[in-house]
Amino acid sequence: MILWMDIMKMKTYIPLLCTFALLAACDNDPVSGTAIISETGYSDVAGAILEVGQPAPDFSLQSLNDDWVKLSQLKGSKILMIFYRGHWCPFCVGHLQDIQTLLPELEKRGYQVLAISPDDASGMQKMAERMDRPYQFLSDADLAVTDLYGIRKDEELPHPAMILLDEQSIVQWFYIGEDYKVRPSATQLQQVLDRLDAE
Repeated sequence: MILWMDIMKMKTYIPLLCTFALLAACDNDPVSGTAIISETGYSDVAGAILEVGQPAPDFSLQSLNDDWVKLSQLKGSKILMIFYRGHWCPFCVGHLQDIQTLLPELEKRGYQVLAISPDDASGMQKMAERMDRPYQFLSDADLAVTDLYGIRKDEELPHPAMILLDEQSIVQWFYIGEDYKVRPSATQLQQVLDRLDAE
C-alpha cells in the first residue's frame, strides 16, 4: 500500500519535472573551426542569400518595448543579429545565455545586438526574463525578415543564424546552420570579433 501511494505521488511530479527539463537551457555544440575562420561566412542552408561585403537587406521589426526598429536607421553602429527559434527552445535559451557573457565586450566594440525570433510580445518577454543582461528582442512573427534573408526552416521557424554587420550595414561575417543544436559559442564569436578588428 505504501509503495502504491509513493508511485501515485511520483506521477503527480513527473509532468512538473518534464516541464522544468523543457524550460532549462541546453548547451549547444560549437561550430567547426572552418566556419569561424571563413572570410566568406558560413551557411549549409541552401536558400541563404547573404554575402560578405554586401549590404544586409533592410527591414523593420517591432521590439519588446513596442517600438519599431529599422535596420537602416541603425547605421553608425555595428550590428550583431541573432536569429533564434523561440523562447520555448532550450538550445536557443542556452545560446543566448552563452552569448550574453559577451554583451559588455560587444557594447565596448560598438555593437548593438538584435535577437530576432517568431515570438510575439509575450514570448519575447519570457525570453527576456531568462537573461541576466538585456538584448534588443525583435518579433518576426510572420517570418518576413527570415524569408528576406533566405533562412526559413519550415512554416514556423527560422534556421539559427548569427550575422555581423559593420557601421554601414555591410555583412562582415555570418553563420547560418541547419542543425539547431550547433551554434557559435561566445568564445568562437570572440575569435571572429578579434579577427575582424585585426583586418
